[in-house]
Amino acid sequence: MKLSIGSTIEKLRQNKGISINQFAHALGVTPDVVERWESNSSYPDITLLSPIARLLGTTLDALLMFETELTPDDVTNIYKVCAEKFETGDYEDALLVCDNYLNAYPNSLFLKFRMGSLLQEYIQMAKDEDQANEVLDKSISLLEQSAVIDDLEVKQASLYVLSSLYTMREEYDKAIEVLNTLPKVNVNTDFMLSTIYSITGDSKRAKTIEQESLFNNINNSIISLASLWGTALKERDFELAMELATIQRKLIIDFKLEGYLMGNNFLMFADIYAVRNDVNRTLDYIEKYANWALSTDTSAVDLGNNKFFNLVENLTPTMSFDYQKQTFINSVVKNSDYDFVKYSDRYKKIIGRLI
Repeated sequence: MKLSIGSTIEKLRQNKGISINQFAHALGVTPDVVERWESNSSYPDITLLSPIARLLGTTLDALLMFETELTPDDVTNIYKVCAEKFETGDYEDALLVCDNYLNAYPNSLFLKFRMGSLLQEYIQMAKDEDQANEVLDKSISLLEQSAVIDDLEVKQASLYVLSSLYTMREEYDKAIEVLNTLPKVNVNTDFMLSTIYSITGDSKRAKTIEQESLFNNINNSIISLASLWGTALKERDFELAMELATIQRKLIIDFKLEGYLMGNNFLMFADIYAVRNDVNRTLDYIEKYANWALSTDTSAVDLGNNKFFNLVENLTPTMSFDYQKQTFINSVVKNSDYDFVKYSDRYKKIIGRLI
């Protein structure tokens, strides 16, 4: 049976008579971190693999057990490590960690899918336009490679994200071509599956499927409302734009998803009033966004605390305050529609709190 890297670390550490505390101290991490590695509940940062190998008196290849294949759990752990790097570390360091993992496991198409999707999430945090374009190109390249995977679900997810990236790069023909290759599925098996699990007594599994289905439907509805809102705003149909934004806000509140989604909704309202040159209401909503960004913490975005979705595994990384700040910069500070409020004292106070 092939051992995971966590089991390998534990075995070699014990063979050398090194305690968890000694091992953690030598690596500059806490004992809890080492325990999570050895229990396979998390994955070591790739920058620590060489120091770990040296400390255990082995080679990097031996530490990795010459593994060229990654399990889905391995990929998920790597994804979480990289997401945390983007949230808590330097942006370029995070990109390097992603590249190191990709270089270590060049044959894992699933890893390329997860890394390509992750890079897409953090494009807007690039230091300048050139770096943003480089990250966009990298994300596209990874997803183009992962799209040849045999796993149909991953293949389709890769193509769907690719269509979004092609749109960002204004390659609309490519985006349309990709979307047209995706099947238009009209049959949802979730209802029947949850019914069967419920009948056979597996109520938790039935409830999980139902929650996941609801969560996906709510997210899709929120995205659709935002798209319709954008079209209405572009056409200067302010009454419809306001109605769509209001419906979206009610949906977010009703399902207790404020921590994830309310910030973007505030900016939707701010955009409506900015286009209409309504100074006070524009400032009201960008201040609401600032209050939201400054008050939202990890507990607010933990689905485990949400009575509607507590069984849903949400793999979307929690966006840090720095990410929310960058969103504000891109959406408001760099947006000429807001120029008419940028010299007011109230605007300057809001900016001072966020930036």
